[in-house]
Amino acid sequence: MDMLVLQGACGLCCGLVGGMFLLAGLPKLADHDSFLGVIASYRLVPSSLVTVVAWGIALAETLAAVALLSGMATRPGGLLSLALIAVFTLAMGINVARGRTALSCGCMPGSDGEHLSWKLVARTALCALPALMPVWIALPQAAVLRVESIVGGVCLFMMWRATRVLAPTNTEGLSS
Repeated sequence: MDMLVLQGACGLCCGLVGGMFLLAGLPKLADHDSFLGVIASYRLVPSSLVTVVAWGIALAETLAAVALLSGMATRPGGLLSLALIAVFTLAMGINVARGRTALSCGCMPGSDGEHLSWKLVARTALCALPALMPVWIALPQAAVLRVESIVGGVCLFMMWRATRVLAPTNTEGLSS
């Protein structure tokens, strides 16, 4: 496969995963109190560490996003993303195995009604696939291609996110 195609795919993945972590991390920093509740509800860390863990997750998500979206530290950003995805998958899986599925995933704005399930655990684990790309492949050297591919990835993420949070439109009775 042509190296430029792989590099472009890397940029798409950087934009996709970076957009995801930016949309996840910034609201957790802004509305930290509600995220503290999500961390506490998982019952995986001692109550004395809930604040530290919540700040750490929010900052790590934001740092991963900046590393990937800037195109300047894509390998470390990809590795940090993979670590976060692994922790989230494990935390959700433990709670689903415990039968504690009424918890909010705490993923990002608009996910409040989404409760834990094995399907959500699998979907979270699948996020590791695009996070792997910047670990293995470098971005295109040409600045224009680098920016275009990252922006394209952000757009892909935003379109996917819109399909998740926007209510379906009822088109019955509409004439053509």
